[in-house]
Amino acid sequence: MLQLALSLLLVIPQQGEVVITSDGPQERDGTVFRVTTNVAITYQDVRVEADWLTWNESTNEIEAGDRVRFTRANESLDGSGLKMDLDTKAGVLTNARGQLGSGFFIVAAEARRREDGFYELLNATVTTCDGPKPGWTFGAARAVIDPQNGVVARNTVFRFEGIPVFFLPYMIAPTTDRTRSTGFLIPGTSTSTTKGRSVRQSFYYAINRSADATFTGEYFSKRGMSGSVDFRARPSAASNIVVNSFFAKDRLGQGGQSVRILTSTDFSAGYRGVVDMNLVSSFIFRQIFEEGFNVISSPIQHSLAFLTNNQPRVSYNAQYSRTGIFFPDQPSVALRRFPSVDIGLAQRRLSTLPVYFSLESGFTGIARRDSEIAAPAFVQRLDVRPTLEIPLLRSDAFEWSHQIAARETAYTHSRSARVERDTLNRLSFEYRTHFTGPRTERNFGTWRHVVEPTVEYHYLTGADRFNNVIVVDQVDLVTNTNEFEYGVTNRFLTGHEVFSWRISQKYFFDPTFGGAIVAGKRNVFAPVLDITGFAFADGRRRFSPIVSTMRISTSPSTSTDLLVDYDTVRREFGSAGIMGGLNRGQAFGSIAYFFTRRSPVQTPNNQLRAAIHYGNEQKPGFSGAFSLNYDVGRRLFQNSIAQVGYNTDCYGLNFEFMQFDLGARKESRIRFSFTLKNIGSYGTLRQQERLF
Repeated sequence: MLQLALSLLLVIPQQGEVVITSDGPQERDGTVFRVTTNVAITYQDVRVEADWLTWNESTNEIEAGDRVRFTRANESLDGSGLKMDLDTKAGVLTNARGQLGSGFFIVAAEARRREDGFYELLNATVTTCDGPKPGWTFGAARAVIDPQNGVVARNTVFRFEGIPVFFLPYMIAPTTDRTRSTGFLIPGTSTSTTKGRSVRQSFYYAINRSADATFTGEYFSKRGMSGSVDFRARPSAASNIVVNSFFAKDRLGQGGQSVRILTSTDFSAGYRGVVDMNLVSSFIFRQIFEEGFNVISSPIQHSLAFLTNNQPRVSYNAQYSRTGIFFPDQPSVALRRFPSVDIGLAQRRLSTLPVYFSLESGFTGIARRDSEIAAPAFVQRLDVRPTLEIPLLRSDAFEWSHQIAARETAYTHSRSARVERDTLNRLSFEYRTHFTGPRTERNFGTWRHVVEPTVEYHYLTGADRFNNVIVVDQVDLVTNTNEFEYGVTNRFLTGHEVFSWRISQKYFFDPTFGGAIVAGKRNVFAPVLDITGFAFADGRRRFSPIVSTMRISTSPSTSTDLLVDYDTVRREFGSAGIMGGLNRGQAFGSIAYFFTRRSPVQTPNNQLRAAIHYGNEQKPGFSGAFSLNYDVGRRLFQNSIAQVGYNTDCYGLNFEFMQFDLGARKESRIRFSFTLKNIGSYGTLRQQERLF
């Protein structure tokens, strides 16, 4: 190769020098140099390769032709001709094709580079898909690209696989290096049997580098207008704020508003604050307009805010909490804790003896309002609970531990015929002992069988007058008890636990729990809550149901849990549940079935939930998912969702069919989304609502 070293250049190029190499001869006419055959010229951060090139030494301008490649930083373009001022970097490339910035691939009759680094494209197509046949393009007579920020185009035609789809009078899209840009998002549409055709439009506002907001309006042809405002901010690396608000002005009178505020931050000296507030105007509004089966089916609404500092020896917590429970035709229930200050001492050894001390204490303002109770806004409660743990014996065959605790709970108000300013004091003493053993093992080749019987005795006295307590949380659920729990656990292991089965039951020496039990009523308090999750106490009880809990896990990717309660008093299986999951590569399946028999304190229930997933949102090719919630007793699909998607490197297409038949929500809906790489989504199926 012939190396042309011009007389004004050094052998080693310096900053601001022009270096030209070529396989052909050099021609010079005054200050104009012409070279041919595999020419390359470099100047600062610019490199041009061409079949031929002329360079004007006095003006530092070049002209190159036939086959040209221009590169600078993240700009890489090919063309048939180039004219450029090397000092200002301004120039014109004809029949341009290539990449601008980190996200855009262009084809243009002319690409005019300005001194500010912007490109004006004439008769151009723009896409974020690499390759000779991009999946989608925007075509425009004129477009402006800032390689560091984005593209702006007017009167653009969107083509999908070469077919014109829609027209946009104005388009703006950021590069991958600048992922946020203020502007209107691509509109969306869907159809629903109860809401009609919907048209959705959002405006995204990039407030600054750490905050943004999205304003969305959606019109339903059968219901009317709805909208949402979503705000996000990250004031610092250790804090974030998310506010989601939604409203619907419904022609059928089922509209309302909801707000969710989620924020967290880390303060100095180990303090952390979290706010998770959920406010909704009515349960019927949530059923009609909110999304997600669990949200729609649950009548419970939680709001929580706390400031916490957990040290190795002591913890401090200040809390506000509110729980609302909605009933269709009855007054709602509201439970509130504020202010609430808790101080706890972590378990510590008192001496060389195996005796460990811990302390829980709290001062709380509680309030409750329902159909029977209208407590004052600030019922004061003081609770102090010191505890001694004494693990007397620990070995491979036996474990034996003791717990001794005292608890002082004082209220400024109590509940009698009405809520009165009548102080209530409950000083209780508690003893608990837990014994495990003898634990026996036997090996069968690579298998090991372990049998582990357990016995636990629990005695608590002094927590009387339970029916005079204003119940708000677990502190108020304490009652007198004198109980004995016995059970046995079988385990089969081979490298990991393959199978376990525990059977347990409680015997209550005091069947009235210190007079707390009320016949013919659903009784909810601590002694009957920690043996099973299903209600069973409607009067005096000597025996709890026999609770069977079984788990099968034949491999790390599979698990199945089976729970059964057998009520020895009624001599029937009162409830049962099975939950299982399978995860293999891109495939995932799960199933859950729960059955409860009708009883004086429990409504019948017969529910099946199942889901099958394949793929994910980043997997090329097809992905799909199906989930259902089926009421077996009523033979009714309460909710079913089917989604299918197809993804490539530059676009994704997703469809959803959804059905609800739950309470006031009786709806079938079709939604879709079309996602363009680095551009956005068209449609109403949002990313957080996808099953895969």
